[in-house]
Amino acid sequence: MANSSLLYKDPEVDLRNKYPKWVEWAFVVTLIALIGLFFAFKKFETSAGLSKTEDQIIEIEQIPPTKQIQKPPPPARPKIPIESDDEDIPEDLTIEETEIDFNEEIEDLPPPPEEEEPIVPFYALSDKPEVIKRVPAAYPELAKKAGIEGTVVLKVLVNTKGDVEDVEVLKSHPLLDESAINAAKQFKFKPGKQRDRFVKVWMSIPFTFKLK
Repeated sequence: MANSSLLYKDPEVDLRNKYPKWVEWAFVVTLIALIGLFFAFKKFETSAGLSKTEDQIIEIEQIPPTKQIQKPPPPARPKIPIESDDEDIPEDLTIEETEIDFNEEIEDLPPPPEEEEPIVPFYALSDKPEVIKRVPAAYPELAKKAGIEGTVVLKVLVNTKGDVEDVEVLKSHPLLDESAINAAKQFKFKPGKQRDRFVKVWMSIPFTFKLK
């Protein structure tokens, strides 16, 4: 018959009997560790901060209502006179019949309107104007006595006949302008050409006043 000690384990070395105690001790140790950690790190601080945002001001503009422009009514159609059968209409309101002879020569016709000659830029000319008659400007006595010298530059409009039609002052001197303008108006030019026809053109003329 087998020994009975071999059939049963020793209670002191049986791990199943000690299992509840190990679980209780592990639970207690874990609870104590959690409580310690809670009190050790109960205040949590972080360096991250919220960025400041600027307030945006929204402006509301009042937009005026659009106005619709109404087109003016079309002009009334001309009325065509129609002969009336009413005998009570006064004679001064009737339209008399007139006969027109289209073969008859009409005398004393008004002259046709003259077409204004265009002014052509100086650079667009094929032949530039040439001075035929140059008139020197008279030295004003007041400028002589005051010892004034200078240069006056004029802009002259030369027409198709070679005459100075208009004068403008580009560079002015108060005491010398009038004498230069009077001289420029007496200039005579060979008119400028664009292709094969004479044209109007602006050009500049300098007048130098210098005492001897």
